[in-house]
Amino acid sequence: MGDATTMEDMSEPTHIQMLVLPAVVGLIAFLYSSVGHGGATGYLAAAALLGFPPAVARPGALWLNCIVAGIAFFRFSRAGFFDRKIFWSLAVVSIPAAWLGSRLHLEGRGYAYTLGGALFTAGWFLGWGGRETAEDQPRPIALPVALATGGGLGFLAGVTGLGGGVFLTPLLIFLQWAPAKVAGGVSALFIVVTSSAGLAGLGAGALIWHPFFISAVTLGAMGALLGTYYGVKRWRPLVFRRTLAIVLWIVSAKLFLTGK
Repeated sequence: MGDATTMEDMSEPTHIQMLVLPAVVGLIAFLYSSVGHGGATGYLAAAALLGFPPAVARPGALWLNCIVAGIAFFRFSRAGFFDRKIFWSLAVVSIPAAWLGSRLHLEGRGYAYTLGGALFTAGWFLGWGGRETAEDQPRPIALPVALATGGGLGFLAGVTGLGGGVFLTPLLIFLQWAPAKVAGGVSALFIVVTSSAGLAGLGAGALIWHPFFISAVTLGAMGALLGTYYGVKRWRPLVFRRTLAIVLWIVSAKLFLTGK
């Protein structure tokens, strides 16, 4: 894309779209940020249901990811829920992999099927893959495994517009690589760097503008501030994660059935 993406690249948003999307973004940011996530899966699902094309939805989700996950990282790290060593062992490969994935520019059925598969998998991990366990002594991560994990999640983040956190957090917990809250802090910064790399890979296509996008960002930031407050205060979000998982599966089925 040679020019910045604007809402004129699609039909002018309806009043319903302009009212519903910012409100949904705020709610998604609130729920996802409480567990250290950016919310890209939720933003993409909402955009798909409301009829926004990938050229607008993907960069929009990445921008929101950076803001919401950035707030989450700030709150979790200040509370001591972060492990620098784990983060860098995952991020060193994920950053170039996310940039590479973003260069594929999947559209149409290819994009729909890729995003549908990612949302279905994310729904499982978000709702049921991260079973709550005792905070045992974390297991050390073998460097080759960490590099491969970070690279795979980074590439997926770039291709689909996801930040990778919905996969990474439950993976860190399930494999006992980090306690739950530390996993949230690591995932938050992981989402920021992979989403930033994805935006860099989109080039001028990452530049989107419309007044109602600003309102979506504002409500997203407000939702993240409130969500991270509860998340750091040990609010247990299991019911919310499972509700969101069901929504993601519905959208995934829609993408597979319609191809758009």
